[in-house]
Amino acid sequence: MANQSSLTVPSTEQDDAVVLCPTGRVDGTNVTILQGAVRERLEAGQVRLVFDMVDLHYISSAGLRVLLMAARDLQAQGGKAVFCNLSEQIRQVFEITGFDKILAVHGNREDALAAL
Repeated sequence: MANQSSLTVPSTEQDDAVVLCPTGRVDGTNVTILQGAVRERLEAGQVRLVFDMVDLHYISSAGLRVLLMAARDLQAQGGKAVFCNLSEQIRQVFEITGFDKILAVHGNREDALAAL
């Protein structure tokens, strides 16, 4: 079950934005992978990020903290982070923590890109 405990963050560019697709699980043991992917984009001056969560199966509080800090850092640089394709489990985590109220969450990638 290595796939369920690992994390990758493939990315693509679409409509003048970067789409990050965290895949697997984000927890305290690998959160630096997600953090590094975000930092790399910020340092490159890319400030329009879509987090497509279609292949994310689990996120811990450490992962949520990285997403919140990314959204705040992007906003401070005049950019924006939007989130889409949350599974039922990830959506529940966002709702329980209130992240669905403070982060821009959309049903699909097209809506997320349109919101940038």
